[in-house]
Amino acid sequence: MKLIIPAREGSKGLRYKNRYLFDYTAKIIPSNLKGDVFVTTDDDKIIDAAKGYGFNIIHREPELCRDNVSIKHVLEDTVNRAKIDDDIIMLYLTYPKRTWNDVNDFYSFYLANNRAPTICKKDVDNHPYLCYYNLCGGKGKKVIEHDLYRRQDYPSCFQICHFLFGCKSNDLSMLDLNLFCDKAVFYKVEKEKCLDIDTPDDFKEM
Repeated sequence: MKLIIPAREGSKGLRYKNRYLFDYTAKIIPSNLKGDVFVTTDDDKIIDAAKGYGFNIIHREPELCRDNVSIKHVLEDTVNRAKIDDDIIMLYLTYPKRTWNDVNDFYSFYLANNRAPTICKKDVDNHPYLCYYNLCGGKGKKVIEHDLYRRQDYPSCFQICHFLFGCKSNDLSMLDLNLFCDKAVFYKVEKEKCLDIDTPDDFKEM
C-alpha cells in the first residue's frame, strides 16, 4: 500500500488551505509507513513540511496545478513518476477529522472487496428528487424527472465523498474524473467525520 497526498498551493475558498491542514493528516501516519507516503505538490512550504515527516516528494508540474485539472490526472502523474505498482490510498488534506483507524478500516474493506476501486459515501443532506436546475426568469427544472411527493417513495441514494479513495495503481485508467467506474464499491463514512474544509467558515468548525 502506498499513500498519496495531493497538496497543491492554490485554492479558491480558503487560500493556502493545504498548508493549514497538512499536519492534521501527516501526524496520523505511523512512522514505519513514512517511506510509503508520496506528497504531490508545487508548494515550497508543504515540501519543507513533508520532508520533515520523511515523506517522498513529487514536484507537481504547473499544468497539473490548475483549477480545472482532475485528481485522476494528478494520481496518474504521481503513480507514473514514482513508479508505483501497488495499491494506492489517497488522503485529501481537507478531511481533518480522519484518523488512522479510519484508514485501516477503509483498507480492510478494500481488501475484502477484492481490491476493487473504493470510494467513500455518506448520507445525503437533500434527496436529488428535491433538487431543481436554476432557469432564467426565476424558473426551475427538475434535476430528475419524477412525480413522487412522499419521501418514503423516493429511491435510496447516497452522496459520493472522497474522505478516502483506494485502487490498484493500474486501475486508474478505467476511472472517470470523479474516480468512479462500474466496478467501484462504496465505503460508508459517518457524516460527522466528513467535515470537508473549503472555506474559512468550514475551518472554524474544526
